[in-house]
Amino acid sequence: MDLIKRAIKDMAHSVDGGYASVAAALGLSSRTALENRLYQVKGQRVSIEEALAIQRISGRNDFAEAVAAESGGVFVRLPDDVCCAALAEEEISAHFLSVIAHVGEMVEKWRKSTADGEVSERELADLLDVFRRGVAEQAAVIELTKRYFVRDDS
Repeated sequence: MDLIKRAIKDMAHSVDGGYASVAAALGLSSRTALENRLYQVKGQRVSIEEALAIQRISGRNDFAEAVAAESGGVFVRLPDDVCCAALAEEEISAHFLSVIAHVGEMVEKWRKSTADGEVSERELADLLDVFRRGVAEQAAVIELTKRYFVRDDS
């Protein structure tokens, strides 16, 4: 659950104007009201609806990624629409290159992590982060292929 709390705080902190801007956007009375929820003062909490609103305001996916990770999965953001098949091919190629880069990064991190014969929790978290990003890139390849190249035979 700490991963989710950290994600919400990071998203709120990343917004221009920080906590004060997020508090105003959520309709809270003050920055302190948001901080009380973020730090769970006197049992207060950020609701799921507020977390999703902070995610929209920040333009980041930290909350969705944290929930997916806590659930043993990965969050895969689907690519935005590309105007035509020719541009889709370029976009798909870029995602394939990113997949290859993530595999290389994962091999390098794995080698470093296992060099001493054991893997720390931090090293494992780093490996999982690279893995999740690589899976997201692969999912983007499939989604774009489906969107622009699969024929409807019905």
